[in-house]
Amino acid sequence: MSPYALLGLSVLFEVFGDTCMKLSEGFKRKVPIIGIVVGYAVSFYALSHVFADLPLGLAYAIWTSAAVALTAVVSRIIWKEKFNAKKIAGIALIIFGVACLCLGAM
Repeated sequence: MSPYALLGLSVLFEVFGDTCMKLSEGFKRKVPIIGIVVGYAVSFYALSHVFADLPLGLAYAIWTSAAVALTAVVSRIIWKEKFNAKKIAGIALIIFGVACLCLGAM
């Protein structure tokens, strides 16, 4: 599998784990804890394989920024969290920063 496909899979499972963490309500609800464990386990497993093919800094920057942006979108959809100009600017700056890192890695 392509390292970028694995990276995407890792991001999806990390966001799944984050979402389950929110659903657990501070680990008070037990069933979402299974999702946390599965989400992070699959995410880190896939990420470990990504590191074999891509530079650490680049892969980690893409992973974290994509997860932050996707988590913000999921939060907006599921919990109706508001998007304001500051949040949008923050996500845009994160994406810009990763784009700079990608260009520097070429």
